Amino acid sequence: MLRRSFLQLSVLGALLGSSSLELFRKTRAKAQSSWERFISQPTFQRPRNQDTVVLEIATAPITVLGQTVDRGCIRQLNGQRGYTTTQAKGINLELINQLPVPTTVHWHGLILPNAMDGVPFVTQPPIPPGKRQRIHYPLVQNGTFWMHSHYGLQTQSYVAEPFVILDEKQEPWADRTISVMLRDFSFTPASQILNNVVAGERGGGTAMAKSLADFAWHQPRTLLTQQWDPATQRFGRKQEKGVLMMAPDVVYDALLANERSLDAPEIIDVEPGETVAIRWVAGSAFMSFFLDLGDLEGELLRTDANPVEPIRGSLFQLALAQRLTLRIKVPEEPGVFPLLALGERSNQRCGVVLRSNPKLSVPDLAPQTDQWTGSLDFTQDKQLRATNPLAARAADNTIPVALTGPAPKYTWGLNDRFYPYCDPYWVEQGQRVEMVFSNPTPMGHPMHLHGHEFQILEIDGKPLDGPMRDTVYVPKGSTCRIAFDANNPGIWAFHCHIAYHHVRGMFNVVAYRSADLSWWDPSGFGHEYLPF
Repeated sequence: MLRRSFLQLSVLGALLGSSSLELFRKTRAKAQSSWERFISQPTFQRPRNQDTVVLEIATAPITVLGQTVDRGCIRQLNGQRGYTTTQAKGINLELINQLPVPTTVHWHGLILPNAMDGVPFVTQPPIPPGKRQRIHYPLVQNGTFWMHSHYGLQTQSYVAEPFVILDEKQEPWADRTISVMLRDFSFTPASQILNNVVAGERGGGTAMAKSLADFAWHQPRTLLTQQWDPATQRFGRKQEKGVLMMAPDVVYDALLANERSLDAPEIIDVEPGETVAIRWVAGSAFMSFFLDLGDLEGELLRTDANPVEPIRGSLFQLALAQRLTLRIKVPEEPGVFPLLALGERSNQRCGVVLRSNPKLSVPDLAPQTDQWTGSLDFTQDKQLRATNPLAARAADNTIPVALTGPAPKYTWGLNDRFYPYCDPYWVEQGQRVEMVFSNPTPMGHPMHLHGHEFQILEIDGKPLDGPMRDTVYVPKGSTCRIAFDANNPGIWAFHCHIAYHHVRGMFNVVAYRSADLSWWDPSGFGHEYLPF
């Protein structure tokens, strides 16, 4: 298994002598042998063709608050970030790992062959530096997804991009469609943040956390959250007195939309009166968001990649790893319209700006304000109804999932157990499976199941025909029940999508009794980090 980068191990060997150098050589040889056995399978030997898109897993500069730094990226050879295809074409890719450390790419929300899922030490060994992996499969879905590394904290280091699948149903959505990738950012390396949090330092030791060292977190203040107005059938803003209680585990230096902080936002020129569909992707590692449309109103069309009965509002919730598609009509009167993402339990924000006259200047937008937000809750999911729900059917298999933690040394778990361990949630092909979540922890958790879509059937004991999702946010103190059909055999990761939680134990797998478990190695759960 690969626990440190080859470079780190070689330096360690040089420092500690021949015995450590020999350990390094054995570790490298074992990792190389595992990778060669995996990649030699026929499914990965398909040659490139004229339609194959090559994606480099690499690094690129970005500018945050006026400072240029390097972060990860997944880009095409022409430099374009992310990937768009059509459902008819399917997936036809080749990955090249240009990073100095191993990596993998997971296709978040996709129903796909298990071998292509991209989870290290579950479905495959990590891709060594300089190596390639073919990814190809037919598509049964369309909509907004994202792709990201599933290795260590690389999502926090921005090895993550939007991934869009088009079909003819999406063409008439709007006059134009744009994607907005939301991220949380710190100048402090992700590995150092985790070390600080494990050591008990609230806020993760970031520059912003230190600047708030004397902030009165327990002081009552006005917090912005979402409300549902049954009279107008709209989502809107609610401001009421509340307390933040304590600093979040990680306090970020900035939030980014399409790799830009709000002091230099992306400006999107549009026409007066046209409609714009915005694919919002919460590609963060810790932060969830409130989407504030300002003076505009949006129509929610899809949750994750799945259609819902359209519902309108000016403020929406978007949990980490989730996606929302909102359709907005630009006013006939020319103007400048900021669309903002407000960090949960934060006074930070990011966003993009629609401008319907290029001669208009964009006002200065502060990355931080005096307005703090509260926590996400189930207000939104209680009102959403799936357009294509699961067929009515009794459950064959019910799995209770208590979200537990934090235990000492910042350990998080499922049912009071902390990964790694060899005890899957077993399912049989053809079953209707239900998971019943309970969250007694002090914070919400976005829970993600690979390789399947599920429907929310109950919230806090109240049945409903809720939305289809692949990631559900379970607020603190709440319960919910989801259901999915076990129709995609394999071994599938199931975890909290907060990166600092799943690497600290809030992770397990859902395994079919018929699955090939030969690449599952819980002891290989240790990861290495990118050097920034």
